[in-house]
Amino acid sequence: MKSHYVTRGLAALFIFCSASARVHGDTLDALEKTYGAIRSIEAHFSQKISIKALKREREMEGDFFYKRSEGFLWKYRVPKEKTFLYDGTAIWQAEEGQPFVIRDRVDKARLEGTFLDLVDDVTRLDRLFAVRQVGREGGMEVLELVPRKEGTLKSARIWVDDRYLIRRMEIDEITGNTNVIEFSAIKIDKPVADSLFVFKVGGREIIDSRGQTGQNQPR
Repeated sequence: MKSHYVTRGLAALFIFCSASARVHGDTLDALEKTYGAIRSIEAHFSQKISIKALKREREMEGDFFYKRSEGFLWKYRVPKEKTFLYDGTAIWQAEEGQPFVIRDRVDKARLEGTFLDLVDDVTRLDRLFAVRQVGREGGMEVLELVPRKEGTLKSARIWVDDRYLIRRMEIDEITGNTNVIEFSAIKIDKPVADSLFVFKVGGREIIDSRGQTGQNQPR
């Protein structure tokens, strides 16, 4: 009798795990197909970063733009104007009132396992992350992801709505910091100018992230 219950229990566990794995795969496949068909995204975002070492939080908000084959742009408005732009070859960072900009030339292989994996190309999520857990919260599917390659990310959770659009990301870094980003007013495949993804240096000095300065040329 005991063996019978054990067998039934194992069978039920197998069915549950198989169904759970299928849900993981279905949601991830639908997410990747949705973003594979998207050419551009425009959205408002709010961001909260919890810095473990300083025991404090920073809150920011602004506008996010993405265009396939061009890059993505985080245009911060609050609490101050800042730019975080990836143009396909380099990451540019600039802050209101600063006489310099920071440029980091991108080696995609070196950057795997970082925040860029969740933004640059959602269609590659299954190759970059393993799904550890799936659930529902606030009417949305929630996927808990673990990077396949060691990097600055420890784990991440993404909230996916019924249109298979990412509405929220919660990123845990190996430093203990947590980065939460929520998207609203999402516009899909509306006209987004290519010029948004060309960084305009103006008269500011370019500082390479490796500590070298570059010739500042207006773009």
